[in-house]
Amino acid sequence: MTWTWLTPQVIVMITVALWALVLLVILATMIAHVVRVSRADRRERLDAVARPLVAALVLEESDGAATHDALARARGALGDRVDERLLTLLDVVRGEGRDRLVAMLVERGHPDRLRRRARSHRSSTRARAVRQLGQLGLDRDADLLLAATGDRSAIVRSVAARALVAHAGARSVDAILALVREDRSIPALVLMNALVQIGGTDPEGLGSIRAGLDDPSARVRASCARVLGELTSAADGDRLAQLVSRDPAPSVRFAAATALTRVGTAAHVPALLEATRTVWAPLRVECVRALQALPPAVSADALADIASRADPVLATVLTQPAPRTEP
Repeated sequence: MTWTWLTPQVIVMITVALWALVLLVILATMIAHVVRVSRADRRERLDAVARPLVAALVLEESDGAATHDALARARGALGDRVDERLLTLLDVVRGEGRDRLVAMLVERGHPDRLRRRARSHRSSTRARAVRQLGQLGLDRDADLLLAATGDRSAIVRSVAARALVAHAGARSVDAILALVREDRSIPALVLMNALVQIGGTDPEGLGSIRAGLDDPSARVRASCARVLGELTSAADGDRLAQLVSRDPAPSVRFAAATALTRVGTAAHVPALLEATRTVWAPLRVECVRALQALPPAVSADALADIASRADPVLATVLTQPAPRTEP
């Protein structure tokens, strides 16, 4: 192969082109840095205006009318920063201060913008809008959040389940349990945490969780049993003990035994002791742990009976410290 085409003129042209490319890359990098710094500076200047106004609104300082008017009139980039600051504080402010934040966002028309974004073609935009509507907790958005649990995106469905905590009640629990029953793409812990929060604040929601113990789906029964254990719902101990003894699904029996480590009493010792004879080792182990969580005066005889069987799996568990349960 000959290189007759590689004349001095061509070499010079190639060298010039390479240096020009290097200079363009350097120039583009410098421009990007300048733009980034400029945006950060502008954001900081806007925050310097928005931050004290929002703080004054939360603290309801003496010049409340002037603060209110300044926030309500904020538009453009400053208005966006005001909205963002207001939304950020919703997670940390409680009581009347939070009510004022929500009222200001409503006055500024932010919920209407979020409702429009919740219909976006982009799943990330829908998820963000649904999350923020959940933060606001406005009654009129309950149906929208319930509908979002059927969104085509698993991310949006997951966010909607968490957002329903702001609308605690039987309908929210039913929607979350429908996800437990049918949707394997959402982490079970996300759904369980939402149920725990609803069950801990709303009697109607707690009633729906209890009703879930009779659901045809083993996934739902197991989830509801775990939730009742997390809620330390001692009133449900007898029903949980029945699940340990009679439920046809091993996962449900295991979940109920786990719940009894927190809510079990002397009345549940027979059911737990009987379940330590099952062929499924994880259930036997969990029942022993539930017995160990009871006062020694209550569980000593049952644990002695288990020790006398020389079950190698349970013998190991019996030598371990008893599980600690929160009061």
